[in-house]
Amino acid sequence: MNITLCGYGVVGKGVEKLCELTNDLNIQYIYVRKEKEDLPRFSNEEHIVEDPSIDIVMECMNGLEPANTLIRKALKAKKHVITSNKAVIATYLEDYLDLAKDNDTTIQIEACVAGGIPFLDALLKLQRLEPIQGYEGIFNGTSNYILDQMTKNALDYEVALKNAQDLGYAEKDPTNDVEGIDVYYKAVISNMLAYKNKKLELPKPVGISKISNNDIALAKENGKIIRHLAISVCKDEKVCTIIAPAFLDNGTFLANVENNYNAQTIHAHSFETLGYLGQGAGQLATAQAMMQNAIDTLENKERTIILTNTYTYDETLIKENWIIRSNKELTINYTKKDGSYYWIEQMDQTIIQKIKKQDTDAMIAIWR
Repeated sequence: MNITLCGYGVVGKGVEKLCELTNDLNIQYIYVRKEKEDLPRFSNEEHIVEDPSIDIVMECMNGLEPANTLIRKALKAKKHVITSNKAVIATYLEDYLDLAKDNDTTIQIEACVAGGIPFLDALLKLQRLEPIQGYEGIFNGTSNYILDQMTKNALDYEVALKNAQDLGYAEKDPTNDVEGIDVYYKAVISNMLAYKNKKLELPKPVGISKISNNDIALAKENGKIIRHLAISVCKDEKVCTIIAPAFLDNGTFLANVENNYNAQTIHAHSFETLGYLGQGAGQLATAQAMMQNAIDTLENKERTIILTNTYTYDETLIKENWIIRSNKELTINYTKKDGSYYWIEQMDQTIIQKIKKQDTDAMIAIWR
């Protein structure tokens, strides 16, 4: 099968490397931005995703455009599309599924969430038999690396972030990673696939940028480790998702995920809990997920994505214990207060906005 590869950054180069390992998949064209097109096979012409000789378009660019335009053109030209672009899929997946159906083709998105971990594949496979009750996990390797370094090496947040940037784990502008935006996109996608549901907008995530060394020390004093989680539950046709830091008991699965690794658990009636651990990002991990989708296309074994449910969002569905650090006197019903720390028991995520209205600099986290 012939491929047009859209994007030649870290992941695109990884796809190229892995394509060289098989004789059945051949990269014929590579779409790049205008300033990078003066190389063999490279082009900034959008028609290369519609070329009659092309079977698969593999898109691994960042942001909504030109990715959205290229994906739409490819699907309308009856090309199979494989993408790692979480922002564009979180925004337009329903449109793409309709286009794929109308044009008798497919779109596959395994690489959009959890990189080399077959998390989305597991969701699609497991929900064929029974409803998935929920999932939770670490979905961003950059945030996990920063928190892990702060915990192990007593580094300040800024130093740990700089180390992550030096290693290539964090972008020059790390906002999407450290403020939970990257995880937001992944949770939107995961919710659609897990619950066969139309897209639901989620409340604004809480990131890790407010976590301090004092918070890390407090966690250690209480036998806990801080990790950044997405927690999702589906019950009685209602969905709820929280994206926030969490103080976890140090003997638990997610607390012990180190460095830039990702990990998830999936929950359903028959098996209760399944766990996954691995590289959630990086060149070859993400490229491998895209290549697995390409091989599925080659063998006509694509997973079917069905979004027929219209469940609603209920912000009260998940109740957790919370810890808040604020230098202001907060007007909240707290269970315990010690210095600048407040503990709140069994409260839903509406507590986040209540706190932020009083103190935008407050540290807000789940306490388990």
